Amino acid sequence: MTMQPLKKLAVESTAPLTLQQGLERYYQANPTFVRDRDMQVGILHIPWHDLQRHDIMHVVTGYSTQLDDELRLIGFLLTALTWRRPWYYYLQSVGVFLELLAQSFRGEAWGGNYLNPMQVCQLYGQGIRQGLTVGKKIDAYIQSDRVMGRSLKSLRDEYGIANRGAWDGDA
Repeated sequence: MTMQPLKKLAVESTAPLTLQQGLERYYQANPTFVRDRDMQVGILHIPWHDLQRHDIMHVVTGYSTQLDDELRLIGFLLTALTWRRPWYYYLQSVGVFLELLAQSFRGEAWGGNYLNPMQVCQLYGQGIRQGLTVGKKIDAYIQSDRVMGRSLKSLRDEYGIANRGAWDGDA
């Protein structure tokens, strides 16, 4: 995943921002992200619907695609989602954390950003702790077509997510 600076996007109206609108802002700010197709990462095949669920969680949680927020998001997803989920969701969360931690110990930057081992652990831990506070576990198999028309506020309220996000603009 390529980290890119977050761009401020214009607010379309005063109506509550829907998930669909937030996701469009997310893709507009990240035009190189895989969209509408599966992705192969080494030996791991990631179906499009799982990539989209990850992107949806960026928008609902408000976490940006900067390295610090990616670490928070993968920690959050480890504890905020229902435990019944595809096995590779666990691999994604724990595996990415361990890979970033190993790179940090070697003094390597990721996406041009270096975080020391303590920062990697703190950021991941922040996400884990926030995931433990959700009022309702998020269905790991959430069907995007059923939530796209909902407002971000209603989704955040349902799950007890207090973040106001990177994709909200001034809404």
